[in-house]
Amino acid sequence: MAPLPVLAAIAALIPSFAAPESSFVLSTTRDGALQVVNLICEPNGGLHPRADETCAALSEVDGQVGSMNPGQGACTMEYAPVRVKATGKWRGEKRSFQAEFSNACLMRAHTGPVFDF
Repeated sequence: MAPLPVLAAIAALIPSFAAPESSFVLSTTRDGALQVVNLICEPNGGLHPRADETCAALSEVDGQVGSMNPGQGACTMEYAPVRVKATGKWRGEKRSFQAEFSNACLMRAHTGPVFDF
């Protein structure tokens, strides 16, 4: 029975590597080109170029991309469709969002910095 306390002591010394509680895989498809980045929040990071701003925006809507408030910008009526998808988790809870917008301006107006990469 003596090995169990020794094993417990050794296990306590090994750092644990847990997956972040808030992380997403984000993708956009426009003109047939697929772009994919990962976003990690709390602490902020990943390959998203605007991780801090994006995590702050997601924090305001509890990680629900579809609940983001539309922006106050004026967009043209150009048709250049953009498909977006977000899958991941926010503070341990699964989140998913997908949509198609008529153009990138409308995408940014409805999703803020989330898909602006």
